[in-house]
Order: sequence, then C-alpha cells, then structure tokens
Amino acid sequence: MGLLLVYTGNGKGKTTAALGLVLRASGHGLKSIVAHLMKTPYYRSNTVGEREALAARLGDLVEEYFMDPLVLRNPRAVLRRAVQRSVEVRPFLLVLDEANNSIKNGLLGVDELLSAITEVPSETNVVVTGRGAPEELVERADLVTEMKEVKHYYDKGFVGLMGLEW
Repeated sequence: MGLLLVYTGNGKGKTTAALGLVLRASGHGLKSIVAHLMKTPYYRSNTVGEREALAARLGDLVEEYFMDPLVLRNPRAVLRRAVQRSVEVRPFLLVLDEANNSIKNGLLGVDELLSAITEVPSETNVVVTGRGAPEELVERADLVTEMKEVKHYYDKGFVGLMGLEW
C-alpha cells in the first residue's frame, strides 16, 4: 500500500473530498477504485451527482463497487472485492467510502480493515472515509483530516439542494 489517507469527523464533505482526489487522479490518467461499503447502487445520497459525473466522464479510469441490495449491511464483501480488484488492476487510488461507519456500526472489524489494506499494491494509495475513525486507523494513517461541523443549514430546516447535497 502507498499512502493511507483518512477523512473523518461529524462535518460534511468526507466522501466529496475523496471523490475530488479521484477526479484529480483521473486528470492525470490515473485509475481509481471506489468502494461504497455502506451504500447500494440505488442509494440517494449526497454523492449522486459525483457518482453520475464519474461514470459519465471518467469511463474506464474509475470502477465503483456497492453493497448488494439483496444482502444489505454487509460491507465485508465490498471490501474483499475492492481489495482483490486493486491487486488485479493496481490503481493509483482505492477509496473505501464509509469504512469508518462500517466499523463503528459493528459490521466490520478494525483489524479486518487494517489486514485487508495490507494486501493492496504498494503503488495504490488508500483513502478511508466516514465518521468516527478508530484510533488504530488514525495511528496507521499518513494523513488524517477531521471534518468539523461548525454550522449547517439543516439546523434551519433546509433539506438540501441538488448540486450541493447530491
């Protein structure tokens, strides 16, 4: 594995920051794999716009993996598939979206995650997102960014805006 980057915290923007790295890498012709450990392909979230842009504009530079909608809440299979695929194609980036949440919710062990990323090729940088990054992951990381919510328009009842939230 190359560098390990962690985006965590209670603020918005963790997945968006990771997908920004995917966009940047693709601008240099570098391949990325994005594994959504807690989302199905039908998940309507703040990543819909990013996902559609990645698929439409970056083509074969980005591969995405999701949970099977028939086997909900099982991020292990997504993690295994993404790591296996990273060994096969040796991408520049491997994004493990919501891996921290998977651990926090007891669906994946921190030891499982740390063990899995040791299998990732040395030229592949790993990005882990989600709230509540475990201390073991933080200690292992080369970069940790904590997104802190200071103020949010949700608190005023604003439900979001296409292009900002999804």
